[in-house]
Amino acid sequence: MHDSTIPQQDAPNLLIRPHPTRTEGPIGYLFRLAEANFMNLRDLEQLGIAFTPEALLQQQLLPPDPLYPELHRHVRHVAQLGRHQPSIWNRRFARHCPYCLAEEARWRIGWELLYFDTCPKHGTWLVDHCSSCGESLTWHRDSLLRCNCGADLRREIPEEAPAAAILLAETLEQMLLQQSAPQAHGYPFQGLSLEQTQRLIRYLGTYLNPVATLKPLKIMNAGLLEVSWPITSLAAEVLVFWPEKFHAALDTLQTSSGDPQISLNAVFQEAYRYLYDGGLRDGVYLPMREAFEQWVTQRWKGGVARRNRRFTLEVLENIQWIPGKAAADRLGISMARLRYLIRSGQLEGQETISHTGRRFLMVRKDRLLQMEEALAGEITMTKAMEVLGLGKVRMRRILKLLFPSARRVNDQPLLPWCISSSEVYQLAEYGEELPRVYSLEEDETSLADVLHYWQWNADEVVSLVEEVQAGKLPVCAILIGKTGITRWVFKRKDLQLWRARLPTDRANWVTIPELAEVLGVKQQVAYWLTQNDYIRSHKLGNQKHQGSRVRKADVDRFLRQYIFGTEIADLTGRSPRKVMNMLKHLAIYPLRGTSIEACRQLVYNRTDALGRFIERYQVGDPIKWRDTVQRRLKAWERIIQEDGTPVPPPSHFRLEPR
Repeated sequence: MHDSTIPQQDAPNLLIRPHPTRTEGPIGYLFRLAEANFMNLRDLEQLGIAFTPEALLQQQLLPPDPLYPELHRHVRHVAQLGRHQPSIWNRRFARHCPYCLAEEARWRIGWELLYFDTCPKHGTWLVDHCSSCGESLTWHRDSLLRCNCGADLRREIPEEAPAAAILLAETLEQMLLQQSAPQAHGYPFQGLSLEQTQRLIRYLGTYLNPVATLKPLKIMNAGLLEVSWPITSLAAEVLVFWPEKFHAALDTLQTSSGDPQISLNAVFQEAYRYLYDGGLRDGVYLPMREAFEQWVTQRWKGGVARRNRRFTLEVLENIQWIPGKAAADRLGISMARLRYLIRSGQLEGQETISHTGRRFLMVRKDRLLQMEEALAGEITMTKAMEVLGLGKVRMRRILKLLFPSARRVNDQPLLPWCISSSEVYQLAEYGEELPRVYSLEEDETSLADVLHYWQWNADEVVSLVEEVQAGKLPVCAILIGKTGITRWVFKRKDLQLWRARLPTDRANWVTIPELAEVLGVKQQVAYWLTQNDYIRSHKLGNQKHQGSRVRKADVDRFLRQYIFGTEIADLTGRSPRKVMNMLKHLAIYPLRGTSIEACRQLVYNRTDALGRFIERYQVGDPIKWRDTVQRRLKAWERIIQEDGTPVPPPSHFRLEPR
């Protein structure tokens, strides 16, 4: 007889009541329970039987709590996950490990999770299709261990899975069973719930895929293995090898994007916004954003605007790739020279072209400081013009005359000029100790006025500067408001007398055709040498069709510094082509000009290496070479005369070979 004051528990509706295990999934257990009672899952649902502590206790499907507290905690935990995180479960499709199912006829709880694609115990992919009928496995079948076609699921042969995917499945299982996640590798899972972890897997496995669709997070049939395994494979690689693989995946996205990397939104689109404003904006994903910002500072080759509020000021300041214009301004060089430094490997840069033809050059700035030190002794022609106060046309005419050491970058045509900064600043600072005036007296004039009104040619301007530097022509003051050498103030009478004494008579210069006759070359060669500044030439006036002239001293300088390939051939007793090939093997090359057109005759710089070559292959007293020098002497005597008296030839016209 029962006491009426004690509440009575309703009688169970099931005859066979097996207990669940701590490793068994909720749907798998209910399937096993229904099959034991010759029912199906729908029948259990109609009876109100679910995988909750209340329903299982009502049906006497759980042992007493004091006897098995771990099992009761497991059931409560799984029931709470079902209520609060329902999206983590794969309720539409079923998957399993044949080996585990053969060892124990229980449907393991990990198999019921989304993105749980491998068996951590056996290291194989799970199976979700029947190899006999080819149909996918669902929960609407008659037997837990068999397909609807009758095939035994325990006899399926799974394929071996990669180590990273196995490790990811092991981590998910440990999180599901409330065990500690591994710390020795991968992304720090601590602090993430199962739902947050799966959200991270979806993000990494879809957005980091270069061939992802427009909205990759909208995944159809995510419970099918053929859909989920590419996602988990990529995500597992990234998470296990964190953050190296994450950065490598971002590199791939940056490289595979069709348009130039001008903005993060253009390249990563939703993947970038989702990280900061979407599903990964919670604080638990802070390591994810920190790894992304680390990649941006080190490897992002596009622009990042200062108004970007997603990044901190420290991130914006530490970004390594900056626009080419900013790098060129910092180095004080032109864009053409910056591109040369990148091509030669002295700087690291990348240039892309948009579909509209626009060019975007990005430069890595960690080597700019080293390059700044290397370029400290040189400035561009534009900077020299600014320092000296000269115009572009004037500077081009006097550049090589005023600064003989000026050169093209790497001596390549069409590249910017490199000028010694010490020479430029030394010239610009001349006269700093002189008195400064705001206006000129009637008997005074400034070099700025001389250049503007007196119409001096390049030779006269250079001679004036040389006289000032030598102390032979005094500068009386510095004009305030002008820069560089244009601020020099002279006495007008002294300047006129000095110019009248300049050696401008016929004995000191020859025309370009006469230069060709003196050197014994074709006129095209003579013009090429003067146009490329190997022999200085000076225009006779400012008119368009007026000719140019060459000073006797410049011819002498050229013959001391250079030698024709025909002369080397005469000295060595070989043909010019043979000499050219022999010198090429010694890394000795002929002169190259600043234009596309090449010189029609080989000309070499007289270096020590070339001198050793001539001494090694010289064959006594070459007659041809002596005849060449004799022809030059006669040409000079015939062309350059003053009042019928031959002028001495340049000092290099001698019969001893060098």
